[in-house]
Amino acid sequence: MPGRCGMLVKTLEGRAVKVEGNPDHPVNRGRLCARGQASLQGLYNPDRIRQPLLKDTSGRFKPLSWDEAEGWLATRLQELHERRQGIVWLTPHMTGALDHLIDRWLQAFGSQRRLRYEPFAYDAIRVANKRMFGLDTIPTYDLQSSQRIVSFGSDFLETWISPVMYAREFAAMRAYKHGRMGRFIFIGPRRSLTAANADRWVAVPPGTEGMMALGMIRVIIAEGLWRGAPKGEIEQIKGLVDRYTPRLVSQAAEVTPEDLEALARLFAQADPGLALAGGIAGDGQQATATVVAVNLLNYVTGNIGRTVRFGPLSSLGRLSSHREMVDLIQAMNDGKISALFFSEVNPIFSLPGSAGFEQALGQVPLVVSCSSFMDETTAKAALVLPTHTPLESWGDDEPWEGLHGLMQPAMEPVFQTKSLGDLLLSLAKRHGGAQAEAFAEGSFYELLRNRWREIHRRIRPETEFETFWSEALQRGGVFQEVHPRSVSLNLGALPDTLHGLQVLDQPDGLILVSYPSINHFDGRGANRPWLQELPDPLTQLTWDGWLDIHPEDAQRLTISEGDLLNVKSAHGEIELPAHLSTGVRRGTVTAPIGQGHTAYGRYADPQDPNATGFSEKRRSGNPFALLAAQPESDSGGLLLSITVTLTNTGLKYPLASVSGSTRQHDRGIAQAVPLETIARGLEGNGHGSQETRVVRQMYPPHEHPHHRWGMAVDLNACIGCSACVVACYAENNIPVVGKEQLVRGREMSWIRIERFEEGPADRPAIRFIPMLCQHCDNAPCEPVCPVYATVHNAEGLNIQVYNRCVGTRYCSNNCPYKVRRFNWFTYPWPEPLHLQLNPDVTVRESGVMEKCTFCIQRITAGKAKAKDEGRPVRDGEIVPACAQTCPTRAIVFGDLKDPASEVSRLSQGPRRYRVLEHLNTQPAITYLKKINP
Repeated sequence: MPGRCGMLVKTLEGRAVKVEGNPDHPVNRGRLCARGQASLQGLYNPDRIRQPLLKDTSGRFKPLSWDEAEGWLATRLQELHERRQGIVWLTPHMTGALDHLIDRWLQAFGSQRRLRYEPFAYDAIRVANKRMFGLDTIPTYDLQSSQRIVSFGSDFLETWISPVMYAREFAAMRAYKHGRMGRFIFIGPRRSLTAANADRWVAVPPGTEGMMALGMIRVIIAEGLWRGAPKGEIEQIKGLVDRYTPRLVSQAAEVTPEDLEALARLFAQADPGLALAGGIAGDGQQATATVVAVNLLNYVTGNIGRTVRFGPLSSLGRLSSHREMVDLIQAMNDGKISALFFSEVNPIFSLPGSAGFEQALGQVPLVVSCSSFMDETTAKAALVLPTHTPLESWGDDEPWEGLHGLMQPAMEPVFQTKSLGDLLLSLAKRHGGAQAEAFAEGSFYELLRNRWREIHRRIRPETEFETFWSEALQRGGVFQEVHPRSVSLNLGALPDTLHGLQVLDQPDGLILVSYPSINHFDGRGANRPWLQELPDPLTQLTWDGWLDIHPEDAQRLTISEGDLLNVKSAHGEIELPAHLSTGVRRGTVTAPIGQGHTAYGRYADPQDPNATGFSEKRRSGNPFALLAAQPESDSGGLLLSITVTLTNTGLKYPLASVSGSTRQHDRGIAQAVPLETIARGLEGNGHGSQETRVVRQMYPPHEHPHHRWGMAVDLNACIGCSACVVACYAENNIPVVGKEQLVRGREMSWIRIERFEEGPADRPAIRFIPMLCQHCDNAPCEPVCPVYATVHNAEGLNIQVYNRCVGTRYCSNNCPYKVRRFNWFTYPWPEPLHLQLNPDVTVRESGVMEKCTFCIQRITAGKAKAKDEGRPVRDGEIVPACAQTCPTRAIVFGDLKDPASEVSRLSQGPRRYRVLEHLNTQPAITYLKKINP
């Protein structure tokens, strides 16, 4: 995945059954996002290509053996080499041994044309840094050390650069320390998940973020609040920003001059602060100028070298630009490309339709796909050579300078696929001559070890290589500290770049801002049912794309919720259902990228002939089809905003939403407390006051002689990312029910992320709360079960005895938290998805009620290990799947009977409360109130 997180894989009986973050890896520190948790469904996807395929004269694919496929391709390569005709290879973001091998292989066949293609290549950040500081790269952003963060459209909690790493740092920045906590302001046209976690969302028109930054710089210099830069440079910068007066900026960004000045002062007072720009959804015609402006804001406030450090640098800086892809398409149309190889990329889907990649592909004599799935681009290939997924492969990775990750296969290949590295070596040897001599390695594994011998000589030559190799395999790599580079500002490059920042003309239509989906990213996650079923954190919609439109714009255009709209730009048109939301500013509409596939398997494209049990209608349109092929003039990046017109088709499109009320109606479900209040409580007596109530009980209290398992959930750390939801699906064999059943309210997730709005309807504050079985000590579900299927055990768990359950659903009716799920059907696990099932957990069938068990299988395993070692269970030794994956460490699990445990400490803290506590259910889950600065 694009975040480049380290991963551990649990295997049982020779098959991978669960993935977790690698606790030693510096990027994610043992945590994973929802997309990372769903990687098992890439391995076991029923729509994977299972063997080589060759397209015959009728246009249909026929299966081949690997020997036949490689022989056919070797003959074509020989012909190309004799004619001195060029080969091009498209890969995704790739580093390490395989990346180097592809370059070597191309050179051996007389080509150097290689593109590392990602739809979102952060071009504006790289070009801005090149012009200002002489480094064409992506720096390290230190969120954790910042006192105040201002994001100009960078959704760092969702899809920007490395979301898991930034989520961890953001939670640390927001943690309460010594009466203070960091503050966060988001500036942009859409209330994204990142914006929903901000103290304030400043809704500005798309493309005006850079002017906001320059206006803030002007105020900071005028009031003498700058620091860390020479006075001579400040005088020159002052001349550059003088024209961006609060009045001019307020006219463009539609904020008051007083508001702009207040924002500038707040940011300048932070020591250090951090301003972020270059967000994917902010890629418009002024993207590079915006990053330059924000870089300059960091410079005049002394943040360059402190919270913005040029080292370690990200490997994302090596990606090819959108302009290079446009040039490739031109070369294809001109007949200059004789062979195009691609692996795990899908440019027909992820490039603007107006770029004409699909048409240009028809001009290439030889098209070869080395991909795992029959997506839109692979379907156009003449030859398909399916490769191993990462969980079946040897490999390495260098996401940041100094981080050398090492990857080994978790299991034997599921299908008749082949390692891409071994395939390249085999083709070179079949070719013979100088090509065969250039690749003496017997296998990619041997090549990988040879490359790591070089790393060994560079890093730890005093250690024997086999020891070094073994330790690196066990740890998942070798991780070095890299010191930042010092940089100096090139003021001469600024005037021409900043000249483009000006008041934009009001478009005739609405401005569409497309953004990568937190679930599907650029569409590559759309074939994984866990991600399709996962509700979007803000809209709570599943299985579809949609168009967010402000209610006032909807009223003006006579659009209501669920109307199917024709969305048209100058470059294409698609259909999207309308979702009315105050989370987008007036005059702007937004659409998540990821849906709209026409060939990517049964879960991404319901019209696939193999589709069963899901909606028969294709899921909305692909927003890429609306975008301009023309790159941004400065950086060559993809433009993700475009002017569109909307036409109501008069049809309704049923959206599958799991959302209930967005208001709490004074029930105190997701609670918050002002920072001043919590600070006074801590300074007073070290703990918050708790009202003691004496409640007469109908039944005697339960005794828990050894353990009382419980959980604490910190709402100040929870960002609503939903990684815990997918982790629970993976660990506990939770079935996917599909859109049709979700519309009927039959979702099966054991943990859900509830979203509540507080404050005015047009600009509410958002609160997220994970909701799961509360394992009540006085559980309402237990006394109403006629067959004693729901039981309170001696360790405080509300357990479900599946073979007793007869499906009366009395327990669900009596549960005030609505966390029980009923199996209306025995849901299918299409082969080989059944291989992902955890053998430690029962697979439930129709007529059975189920719910969270605190991962009782992990509790049992933890107790058994402690017993075998003759010791008590240690605090933190047993971790449920939701707590293990949470990027912000918002969930803590442990023994409430152990007064020294972290969960006991948190459960007695000043922010503690229990949901619906007045019902006397006595939950085992304690929530910690969100802190409002």
